[in-house]
Amino acid sequence: RPKKEINFLFNLLENFLANKIDNLIKRNIKVKFIGEINKLPIRLRKILKNSELKTSKNSSLQVNVALNYGSKSELINSIKNIRKKKIKINKKNIDNNLFTKNIIDPDILIRTGNTQRLSNFMLWQMAYTELYFTDCYWPDFDENAFQQAIEDYYSRQRRFGSREPEKN
Repeated sequence: RPKKEINFLFNLLENFLANKIDNLIKRNIKVKFIGEINKLPIRLRKILKNSELKTSKNSSLQVNVALNYGSKSELINSIKNIRKKKIKINKKNIDNNLFTKNIIDPDILIRTGNTQRLSNFMLWQMAYTELYFTDCYWPDFDENAFQQAIEDYYSRQRRFGSREPEKN
């Protein structure tokens, strides 16, 4: 993206957090930022860390925001951390060294605008995620469109890689 657009988006996020953090706290919403946060501008990093800290005890909902995030970079970073720690490379250690450690894997990915690709997003974490594609564009994705996606999700038989249906 052009630098001007990136700066606009960063300023938009800074203003949102400055104006809405009290509302997030009041509504018991936790925010978590994932990605290569340490490569973002210092001012933005401080605001992000402060927002995470202020909402860290909230528990009704967690909103994960991916910034400067790419799944391939995340996996490379995880493997580098494992090698640096001189521990065994296995699923558990990879999970514990991802940007998304301590965040549950998504149950559903909703892609709007008829985009049918993962776009380097949470490739490791989406091994058993249900994918939902819609022609509806993001600005028009309303409560009805969301309800339709959820109904579709609940109509599926999830198997998590096995041949047997999930036990409820």
